[in-house]
Amino acid sequence: MIEPSPLSVLILALLIDIILGEPPAALHPVVIIGKAVDHLRRMMPRRKISGLMISMVVISGAVLAGFALIRLAYALGDLTGSSAMGTILALIVSSYLLKSTFAFRSLISTSGEIGRLIDEDLDAAKRLLPALVSRNPQNLTHAQARSAVIESLSENYVDTIVSPLFYYVLFSYLGLGVEAALAFKAVSTMDSMLGYRTDELREIGYVPARLDDILNWIPARLSLPLIMIASPTKALNILRACMRYRSATPSPNSGWPMAAAAGALGMRMEKPGVYTILDEGREPESKDIPAAISLIGRAMVLAAALSVMLLIPLR
Repeated sequence: MIEPSPLSVLILALLIDIILGEPPAALHPVVIIGKAVDHLRRMMPRRKISGLMISMVVISGAVLAGFALIRLAYALGDLTGSSAMGTILALIVSSYLLKSTFAFRSLISTSGEIGRLIDEDLDAAKRLLPALVSRNPQNLTHAQARSAVIESLSENYVDTIVSPLFYYVLFSYLGLGVEAALAFKAVSTMDSMLGYRTDELREIGYVPARLDDILNWIPARLSLPLIMIASPTKALNILRACMRYRSATPSPNSGWPMAAAAGALGMRMEKPGVYTILDEGREPESKDIPAAISLIGRAMVLAAALSVMLLIPLR
């Protein structure tokens, strides 16, 4: 059995994302994980121990399912009497699973679409904003809606790009890169569904939220140098903004990429009643969303390129 190299798996996963985008919901591993989380949430009492049990089941299920699907691909190849066929099938399955853990194309396209709508039809943009942000969009001004898009774009740079790539590369050296990326995505999905401080979710979402904080801790801080390199002429502004405002958000991690983006753009980010980043900056303007997409797009390319370079020894 010849295993595909982690580098080839990553390159094919990136191509799938760029060319094809997101798979159908019925076949999307993250959607399946989300359905499992929702089913378990409905079954369990609203207690911290329930959140711990859901986390254990969902993380182990995602890892074991990924491992099993890759092994099944090898087995199907063996049935043909060709080890090369098993390697090809394992490459396709591994790349498909890995691609499901990150979203380059989707994040850029969704941010761009909502950004355009804010200028053209604010009410229509508000209807789409929940795809990016959890806040109630109904009373947002144009500037606050633009801020929400840019905040989400920069925060999701960590959640949907840097973190899955980080864990894939790190655990590829142990032969478990895809499984590690799936484990991270399971935690991220649980946090996005359960990690809210409402009466209903405060207890059951406690463990998923803390796990998400822990797993994003290093990647969030790695986002700072990546965004600085992506905008070298604004690197000092980015560093100053991040050092001053990185702790402005309730999350210990989201303030890092958000403050970095605010520093690069020179604009104020605000979630009314919760936080303000770069208070001395100007209000977000129409030009800022395309500028933010360009900035985070370059940072995405840097994260992908760095991941490829780090996997070269394993080719």
